Amino acid sequence: MLRMHAFAAAVSLSLSLVAGSADAANPLGIAFKTVTNVPLYGKPTGMLIAGRCNRNDPTFQEARQKGAEVLAYVNPVARPDHFVCALDTQFYMNDIGQVPLWPYPTYGQRSPWPNTRMTDIRAGSDWSDWVVSYVERLMREKKVDGVFLDAVGVRPWASLAEWNSWPQAEKNAFANGNLDLVRRLDAKRRAINPDFIIVSNNVWEAGTMNFTAAERYLDGVVIEHPKPLSPWHVNYVNKPFGNLGHRRVLVIANSRSEAQAWAKVQGVTHVSDQTSAQYKNPNVPAVAFQRLTDR
Repeated sequence: MLRMHAFAAAVSLSLSLVAGSADAANPLGIAFKTVTNVPLYGKPTGMLIAGRCNRNDPTFQEARQKGAEVLAYVNPVARPDHFVCALDTQFYMNDIGQVPLWPYPTYGQRSPWPNTRMTDIRAGSDWSDWVVSYVERLMREKKVDGVFLDAVGVRPWASLAEWNSWPQAEKNAFANGNLDLVRRLDAKRRAINPDFIIVSNNVWEAGTMNFTAAERYLDGVVIEHPKPLSPWHVNYVNKPFGNLGHRRVLVIANSRSEAQAWAKVQGVTHVSDQTSAQYKNPNVPAVAFQRLTDR
């Protein structure tokens, strides 16, 4: 999963951006491997992210029946080099060898993290078309409440991607492709299932790159392991995002205490205290369940 890196610039903030002493956000649980502790999130306003291989476990449906929202993990920007599981292969065109790869600087050369290849996420590509059709099926099936779009945003952050060496035209093609993807997904859900939730695990501006036009097509973003109350991120999570009435801005903190601190930040709706090593299954919820007024 994408690890967010610190941004060079910070913005000045007033104390008014942080809410009062009561937690304002709800629990988020990441269950990429097993369903241990998943039932603890089966309450109204709880949220779960199901993994690429275990999404069909009935425990997630049981949690949904008790009020939790369940998001399906999908990674449109990277394809694994080897077979992961049958459900994962379904997303990757039923044959990972058929997935079109990023064509620059040579076809299939880019890798965002070990044992993966970057996909051809450019606007209008065959792969982008496939991702839209796959998520459309999820919208129609109504077995999940939305999708967690891993790494979809302004740029890849892992050092292996070597972003700083990319020519500007390639950077723009990546960011534009991601923006076009969420625009198309938003159009589909408005036509099929407006209650469907779409969040991206990334941000939409970095340095001189500003693709914040994409934010209107999302219910929110995921901020993964930011520095404690990072001023840049505190400002970012307070953005309005889409207008469908189910805003979801998630923070995956570095510890339980940090999750509880982020829960008080204006704009944050759900928090988790899981480290990357703990994505196998959720911890006990880091905060209490709070009432949301948008459902």
